[in-house]
Amino acid sequence: MARIIHRICYRYHWRRQAGTTEFPYAYSPASAAAPLSTYFSSNPTSPRASNSVTFASIDDALDSFNRMLRMNPRPSIVKFSQLVNSLMRMNAFQAALYASKQMEVERKIMPNTVNYSTLVNAFCKEGNVLGAKAILKVMIHRGFLPDVITYNSMLDGYCLRNELDKARKLFDFVVNKRCEPNVYCYNIMIHGYCNNGRMDEAEELLNDMLEKDLAPNTVTYTTMLNGFCQAGRLKDAQQILKKMSGQGCSPDNVTYNSLLGYLCRQGQLDGALALFQVIDNSSLQSNVAGYNILMDGLWKAGREKEAREMFSRLSRDKFLQPDTRAYTITVDGLCRQGFVDEAYDLFRKMEGDSCLPNSCSYNVIIHGFLRHKDPLEAIDLIHEMVSEGFSADATTMSLLIELLPKNQLDHPIFQKLLNGPDIKSHKIGSSGLSVAATQGTS
Repeated sequence: MARIIHRICYRYHWRRQAGTTEFPYAYSPASAAAPLSTYFSSNPTSPRASNSVTFASIDDALDSFNRMLRMNPRPSIVKFSQLVNSLMRMNAFQAALYASKQMEVERKIMPNTVNYSTLVNAFCKEGNVLGAKAILKVMIHRGFLPDVITYNSMLDGYCLRNELDKARKLFDFVVNKRCEPNVYCYNIMIHGYCNNGRMDEAEELLNDMLEKDLAPNTVTYTTMLNGFCQAGRLKDAQQILKKMSGQGCSPDNVTYNSLLGYLCRQGQLDGALALFQVIDNSSLQSNVAGYNILMDGLWKAGREKEAREMFSRLSRDKFLQPDTRAYTITVDGLCRQGFVDEAYDLFRKMEGDSCLPNSCSYNVIIHGFLRHKDPLEAIDLIHEMVSEGFSADATTMSLLIELLPKNQLDHPIFQKLLNGPDIKSHKIGSSGLSVAATQGTS
């Protein structure tokens, strides 16, 4: 009984440390009786002998950790590291940090460079850069030298928070410490600059890589190309493509899709079609995402014939087939061009092609019927959509408010749609929601 009380108190102590003061789950004698060999195999060829192991819950992992602390002889640092890694895989970062501290306090098991680096990376991914920085300071104070992988985690953390000046300061510190940045390190900084439209600084880093004979990879060039496209600098994007080929770095589908998307957004459909043909003639196999980008651009530009041909071409492809997005784009395009009955037939064909409609698919076909003044068909589809677990978007609700009389809006299904998650996450441009709320409750 004393051991049971001790274990419950231990769990509660951890929860206080982790910032959760509620009482722990009920103690499980079966869990206590389970041998540690269940979790840690001594056989090096066992699937369990990896960087982490699987537990049913955080409490399950902490139970095992508590038993390991009391074992004599104690398990190796590798076994403890596996358990800490498991906690981090469950996003239990505070629990992982607490376990690391307990390893030091109770059994004098000192974390190594890998343990500290893993913790730094975990806290950065969580967005807790201050916590990661504190761990880094402890790591250095204990005499462990961070390597470029550790610094990359910190850079990534700063960039995720758009703290680019702090990231650049750390980057320069790494260079001055003779801890030579690798390609991944440069990619993090370039991606951060591109995401924030600071293309001159991103290009400066790219040129720095080339001067140091550090070969940029496909990710580097694709990030730069996408950044220039987002900034509206098409000529610079084309230069990146040429530089990429000149360095013997082949563009991939992600690279080309970035450029395709930009050309379509700018209305340069002839250029997009020409680029798509270049992709088709290359060693790269066309992908569904590329088709979708081009079809979406063609439909929005009113180039119906070419959009239809692109969908037919995708349907005939030996290696590809239209996905839900491809169908939804085409259904939407047909509706906007007035071919609502054809769009409905295609919508029904999706399921026959093992491609299930999603919330967006339902909403675009409903939009089509509502725009063409066919509310009865739209209402049938709304009932079907709700039964499938989907909800209306803001555009659907606006059109319903315009077309349906007040007494129909009182129907429970429309009240359910009005309170759906898709409505709450959007704002209707006019007074649509307030009108609907008034009509539904008056």
